[in-house]
Amino acid sequence: MPDNIIIQGRNIPYIRAVVGVNECVLDPQNPRIQFLIGQRAGGVSECDLEELIWEKDAVKALGQSILQNGGVYEPVIVQRRGARFLVREGNCRTVVCRRLLEQRPNDTRFNTMPAMIFDVELTEEDLAILLADMHVSGKLRWDAYEQAKHVSDLFHVYGKTYEWLSNHLRLSKGKIRELLEAYQTTTEYLSLHPTPGNVRKFAVFHEMTKKKDLRERFKCDSRFKQSFHKWVDEERISDSRQVRDLPMILANAEAVKALDQLGFEEAQKVLVREDPSLRSDAFYAIKQATEKIKTLPADDIQDLKAGNPQKVVLMRNLYRAIEDVATLAGMKL
Repeated sequence: MPDNIIIQGRNIPYIRAVVGVNECVLDPQNPRIQFLIGQRAGGVSECDLEELIWEKDAVKALGQSILQNGGVYEPVIVQRRGARFLVREGNCRTVVCRRLLEQRPNDTRFNTMPAMIFDVELTEEDLAILLADMHVSGKLRWDAYEQAKHVSDLFHVYGKTYEWLSNHLRLSKGKIRELLEAYQTTTEYLSLHPTPGNVRKFAVFHEMTKKKDLRERFKCDSRFKQSFHKWVDEERISDSRQVRDLPMILANAEAVKALDQLGFEEAQKVLVREDPSLRSDAFYAIKQATEKIKTLPADDIQDLKAGNPQKVVLMRNLYRAIEDVATLAGMKL
């Protein structure tokens, strides 16, 4: 007896069954590899699709998981095409099973996969919504770039509003804006630097769009955009965490020069020379304590004047600790 799934208010029937891996055909519209497909001149064959999917590190990791589990447990989504099945969701699992069968041709655990089989035609919009449920808001989440691309497609291609995206994907409107802008800036970068591995640099652009000052500067200052592209392309900035310190670097001309010529680590050294609290927990605590003491509230001052014993002891301990460090360092205060 067929089951039903509701997509965009329509009841769509499907059946749960097992399909043979060798009966399955990969989907050339697979959203996870559209950028990679775009780098190939002309069409792509079934073998090309399999290679593109297998090259992804995440797919190799999935292979280890399926091997350890002894097969595929999560059902793939397929549409019947005569005697074969077009894989609309689960292309990575299909490729993994093919590779495992090549390595273990007598291991029947990888011959078949559980599947949701649709005999009715799913539109591309139907599929996009179904994939969003599974891989953007669901438990089998794609990597950040693929999620952002999918949100962008729902917004730009299928006309889904911020309200719809927020309600359906259970994301705040701010998070949706962030993903859309991060995908747009990454896409612009990839159009200029189309090496397939550059997709991994999405995280750097994503972090940049989280910071309002950087985001606005990137939009409005073409020289800064050009510099940012250069830093990312030349690995001057290679980790999203480095972007968090970029505003401090941009405020220091010497640090900017070091970043431009030598990279993030050298730029950070310039900042640390001028402010050791950036690298030292002890000096960070000293800096914070100094600022607090400079603005000590009037009631604390009155307590010290009145001889509050606990507060007086704390002040004396601080004074002695500073004197002791100065003595050890051979310095005068």
